[in-house]
Amino acid sequence: MNWHILMDSVPVALASYFFLNSKLYRESLDSLPYDQLLASIELEWPQIDVEGTYELTARTPAGRLDPAFRLVRWQGKDYPTVIYHHGNNERPFNRKLLTKNSFQDIFLSGKAPFPANLILVRAPFHRSFRLYLKHMGHLSTFSTLMAVSVKVVEKLTGYAAPRSTGVAVSGISLGGWITNLHRAYFNSADIYIPLLAGTAPGDVFTRSVYRKLTDKKAGDNPEAVEKTLDFEGRFAAVEDNNVFPLLARYDQLIRFEKQKASYGNIPVAVIDKGHVTGSMAATELRRHILKHLALISAGSINKH
Repeated sequence: MNWHILMDSVPVALASYFFLNSKLYRESLDSLPYDQLLASIELEWPQIDVEGTYELTARTPAGRLDPAFRLVRWQGKDYPTVIYHHGNNERPFNRKLLTKNSFQDIFLSGKAPFPANLILVRAPFHRSFRLYLKHMGHLSTFSTLMAVSVKVVEKLTGYAAPRSTGVAVSGISLGGWITNLHRAYFNSADIYIPLLAGTAPGDVFTRSVYRKLTDKKAGDNPEAVEKTLDFEGRFAAVEDNNVFPLLARYDQLIRFEKQKASYGNIPVAVIDKGHVTGSMAATELRRHILKHLALISAGSINKH
């Protein structure tokens, strides 16, 4: 077992004991499909005037949820815009010594300013870990979380498109699923750059080491989880050549072979990391995003 695999496996094994009574999907596996969720969600949308944080209310079948976004840096209409979605259980608007913040690491820690307008999306239930655990007993809550974030990304794409040279949607892990799901249902951005994610999220909860954090009822009925969360067919139906994924070869959560296959014939960049070590490889992730963001400026996006 190499270091990258160990870094993925040990924390999950420990967490499975600490959160024995708070496992995912412990209450129910029922959920509406994505198309019905997306059609039913209504967002209370603000007037966007200045850089800063915008708290939102989303009316959904699961009740009122609490997404948000932050207009982190706006350099103007001569720049592309990156809409970035954080990973699972990140506090994206907070930066503390011992908490992960992939946005900060990728976009704000480089020596040179990142050459784009930057918008950061916060998923529902991500104000605190306690709030997240409390509400993730139902599979429908997680699928609704995904759909709400996709709707927020769609509204932000509409905002940014006429005000910049192009729009890129990116995200890591959970954020990568949101990136791909937005492409599958809206495909309104110019390019998509999913990091450490594929189009089969259900596999993470039913077949990867992360299954130790899901309740026995999900383990006994993996098809129900996968039917709700996976969207390989819908994603494959989009023919535009505008998605540039990156996966980690030793990832024990976003299993490499499974998620690579979920992209079909789309080329996938690969780093020799695991999920944890890949998430920490900010320089490589930044380089991957910059490489493909340049396609917007070059006008070389080949949309079908």
